Amino acid sequence: MRILTSASVLGRVVDTLGLASDPEFVEPGAAVGADARIAALRALGDRVKASREERSYIVTASAWGHTPEQSVILTDAVVNAFLAELAGADAQGASAASAELNQRLLELGNEAAKAETAVVDYRRQHGLSLASNDQLSTQSAVEINVQVDRARQVLIDAEARYAALVSGQTGSDAQGSTTLSELRAEYAVARQKVESLSATLGSRHPTLSAAAAELAALQNEIDNELGRVVEVAQNDLQRARDVFDQLKNVAAAQSTDVFTDETAQLELRQLERTATSAVAIYETYLTRARQTGERSQLNTSTIRVISPAFPPLVRSYPPRTVLLVAGGLFAGLALGLVLAAGLGLLGMLMRPLPKVAIQRR
Repeated sequence: MRILTSASVLGRVVDTLGLASDPEFVEPGAAVGADARIAALRALGDRVKASREERSYIVTASAWGHTPEQSVILTDAVVNAFLAELAGADAQGASAASAELNQRLLELGNEAAKAETAVVDYRRQHGLSLASNDQLSTQSAVEINVQVDRARQVLIDAEARYAALVSGQTGSDAQGSTTLSELRAEYAVARQKVESLSATLGSRHPTLSAAAAELAALQNEIDNELGRVVEVAQNDLQRARDVFDQLKNVAAAQSTDVFTDETAQLELRQLERTATSAVAIYETYLTRARQTGERSQLNTSTIRVISPAFPPLVRSYPPRTVLLVAGGLFAGLALGLVLAAGLGLLGMLMRPLPKVAIQRR
């Protein structure tokens, strides 16, 4: 109700209807310019009334004029100016909020960009892959551990084979030499031959001597081949130890890199959370700024006009002629009675008092 009858709303009506130059609201020559507008605004304020319906949110506005049409024009102009004032205030508030949001949006955009740039720079400096859970150091560590396990198994096999050869075991798995197997097969045949000849021939018989020499030659070849196999097994064992030691050193170094990368991953995840939060806040403000900008172009007022102004059937002032005549008669009669009573009272007060003679004795 205060806004409906405020100077801002009435000023809109004065400007819209040009009341500052209307002689009905401003006497000709009495005021000009801003003074004429103020005078018209005051005159219009005396004509506009607003009242609230009891126990409701309905407000009734009215304005009087010298003609029914003029009162309707003034009332409609006041209501339209009131709605325009509300819409303008709402749009102005939305525009101000949108401007503040846009200003804050620039700051948030810069913060989000800095946070994302920090993530990219940190990832580049520490050589971290894009997938935080699949860094190269971890993959390398897994592969190297597999190789260490294989090298350990190879070393165990080499130690077992060398120990078997040194202990003199004759199993094929221990010695693993085809030549040695053939030589031992020939040695067995030659030995059997020597034993057979020894049973029938003398110890100095040429045939037995030749068979014994052949047996000695085979034994020498077996010893040489066995020495070569042992030497190969020893070399394989040393090579397996060297490979195992190297892989262990690489695995230890890679384990250090993994721990370093894990620490870097923790810091990277913190930077990523900061960047994600900054981007989320920026997107929220961006959506809000767009909504506020759209709101400034829409009329979101919940106030509406229930009933437009309509011209009155009769004037409210001055009263009709019948009422004036009846009122005049009543007033004249009352005035006559009052005058008659007054004159009578005055005559009684002005009448001289009777004199009374008192005789003395």
